[in-house]
Amino acid sequence: MKLSKQNITKAMMVALLLIASATALASRPPGQEAQEKAVSPEDSLPDGEGRNLIRQACVQCHDLRNTVSQRKTAAAWRRTINEMIWRGAPLMSDEAEIIAKYLAASFGPDRLKPNGPSNNVTLKPQDRKRIAADRYRARRVARVE
Repeated sequence: MKLSKQNITKAMMVALLLIASATALASRPPGQEAQEKAVSPEDSLPDGEGRNLIRQACVQCHDLRNTVSQRKTAAAWRRTINEMIWRGAPLMSDEAEIIAKYLAASFGPDRLKPNGPSNNVTLKPQDRKRIAADRYRARRVARVE
């Protein structure tokens, strides 16, 4: 098989393009790796007695995105934790109670969700009622229009 000058030129251009692409992808400015690292929900857990227990027991099976986005009472968190124990979470009953109290304090119904102004803001009961009423009115108006 005879190689023409045109085929050799095409092959060299492809090789140069591949080398340039590999070099561009391999070289990053210093510190860029730290900027690209995503913040995991486990890293954003508030301080408290149950934080380390959650990091040890819960993240073995799943990440905590769903957990930190929920707002439940202490009783509802206990039900969830008991279900996880039934599914195999390695927790003793005293550890489960610590986690339930921690989750209720950190992610109870009176806490704002992570996409709000702050992750751990306690609302007064009258503020919660006003916000709920405003949201309900907004939904009713949106449905009528």
